[in-house]
Amino acid sequence: MTHTLPDDLIRKDVRDLPDYNAGLALDRFRDAYGIDCVAKLDSNESPLGPSPRAIEVMREAARGVARYPDAANTALRAAIARSTGAEADRIIVGNGSEDLIGALFRAIIRAGDHVVTICPSFGLHEFGALTFGARVTKLPFEPGWSFPVEAMKAELRSAPRVLIFSSPSNPAGPAIREEEFRAIVEAADPATLICFDEAYVELIDPQHRFDALGILAASGKPHIVLRTFSKAFGLAGARAGYGIASAPAMIRALMKTRNPFGVNAMAAAGAIEALADTAHLDRVVKDAATERTRVAAALAAKGYACAPSQTNFVFFDTGQPANDFAEGLRRAGILIKAWQEAPFQTWARVTMGTAAENDAFLAAVPQISERVA
Repeated sequence: MTHTLPDDLIRKDVRDLPDYNAGLALDRFRDAYGIDCVAKLDSNESPLGPSPRAIEVMREAARGVARYPDAANTALRAAIARSTGAEADRIIVGNGSEDLIGALFRAIIRAGDHVVTICPSFGLHEFGALTFGARVTKLPFEPGWSFPVEAMKAELRSAPRVLIFSSPSNPAGPAIREEEFRAIVEAADPATLICFDEAYVELIDPQHRFDALGILAASGKPHIVLRTFSKAFGLAGARAGYGIASAPAMIRALMKTRNPFGVNAMAAAGAIEALADTAHLDRVVKDAATERTRVAAALAAKGYACAPSQTNFVFFDTGQPANDFAEGLRRAGILIKAWQEAPFQTWARVTMGTAAENDAFLAAVPQISERVA
């Protein structure tokens, strides 16, 4: 029996939100298409998976699942503090960095507040703010995929409530330069919270890296840096992310607006061990860099425009409706993500899988192009 809801039961801010553009789980793919997946390249997961050491400690932690985990995540926060140099009382962990974005907006955003981000962007940077009635300004990248630094500085003159953006960018891939980041931080009003999403920071080539945390701390301006264990650390299914804030007071506020048991005991144990296994992380980063360079070059040789990437994916223009292009690949057992954010509906994002998975994708692309065109 289907029940109807009163027209005004769901808030209009929520009704008007687009659906989150998630990847397709393997069991759902098999049920829907009746074939096995050849290459799952739609969710920026690590083809190497997590550290074997992390899997082992998660198995051991499973013995204690009858008990609630430590709500304060003391051991994991201490491990992150050792890894980053930040004080533990400025660190919060959550059910992926998405959980912390939600907690942040619940704590900060008021109806009518102004939030600034970039375009294309990670959907929750926009949707999370819209959920609370904020006004969101999306600034497009400059030609050649440079960050819109001057446009961001101009918007910052009006002291928006929050500036939130990622680098390396999801879904585009480029990383902001240090001098550009410094200029943005310098332009920010002390009343603006800077939320810098570094979900892919471990994957940046060494020559492009800089200490964003140090720059933000030296500025004295309110900020939070978000990171995750889902990408380079390979723990996407475990769900663990963290934030490093400018002040313990912000962490105390976010502890009130996030789920009190946001990171389960197995995920916390795995994340601690993943941080410690630097050899595994180095292998993941090296493989991702090799494959993104190879795949981007192969796509360019086939005539596809690609954004420069410092991540484990390549963002490229299919030259046609990306939903159709991705659907053609799905019927060949290959999953990529068609982007749905205007004006990038012809663009798609392909995760770097194993060399064999990437070869299967590249081999299928000419056939899909001919079929869809």
